[in-house]
Amino acid sequence: MTKEITRRDVIRVGSVIFVSGAMGALQAIMTGCGAAGSSSSSSSSTSSSSSSSSCVASTNVTRGPYFVDNQSDSNIRSDDVDTSIPERSDIRSDTKGSTGTQSGLPLTLNITVGSYSSGACTPIANAQVHIWHCNAQGVYSDIQASTNDNDADLTGENFLRGYHYTDANGKATFTTIYPGWYSGRAVHIHVKVRVFDSSGNVTTEATTQLFFDDSISTAVYAANSDYSRSGTRDTMDSADSIYAAESPALLVSLTGSASTSYAGTISIGVATGTIFGG
Repeated sequence: MTKEITRRDVIRVGSVIFVSGAMGALQAIMTGCGAAGSSSSSSSSTSSSSSSSSCVASTNVTRGPYFVDNQSDSNIRSDDVDTSIPERSDIRSDTKGSTGTQSGLPLTLNITVGSYSSGACTPIANAQVHIWHCNAQGVYSDIQASTNDNDADLTGENFLRGYHYTDANGKATFTTIYPGWYSGRAVHIHVKVRVFDSSGNVTTEATTQLFFDDSISTAVYAANSDYSRSGTRDTMDSADSIYAAESPALLVSLTGSASTSYAGTISIGVATGTIFGG
């Protein structure tokens, strides 16, 4: 699917964030369970367990211009659909074309999804968790855009995209690589959470972005040649408009080494019954 991103798209994305931060027009329907974006917490909804934990509120943010859906979603304006995007936990490979497996520092990402109520979360089982991010060189698959890899046509590839469903404890685990960077944005991973009813209708939808400590990103890029490139990273967390729009920002808690691998944990609380397509 061809997706041509124009300057108007970029301006529109920026205005969404401005409205969210300055006027509060976007409902705060996502929460980070536990300490501001660190790991912790149990979660639940449709199939919910009795366990719960404290949560801190966070704000929904734009999905960005590079989301590609596995199915049509009427809640998303101009939804781009590619039914070849697979349900999978390991998103490193290109199952659509012949690019192979993306190189980069291995990252195991554990995302716990919970139903938020009165400052606490309970696990949501069977929630669909979509994640997508750029590769070590700052490039997204499955799109063609002037703002991505100099307008290269990457619509025949689907690396670093996929979705997975949460288990009984509200947890979905992905195997990926530490994301690279591109001009104008801090290092991040996109996440969309959806809950469906028995007929397949979306009953809950939330959209956010995960961030990483700048010093860790710097260490990863210095220690791994896959991230080597011309130019210098120009946007840190503190200068990123979307990072600033989140309250608090969802920082992934990491354990491991910049030279071997990292395991990351993050807990996301969702106000069930609320829809934000992003």
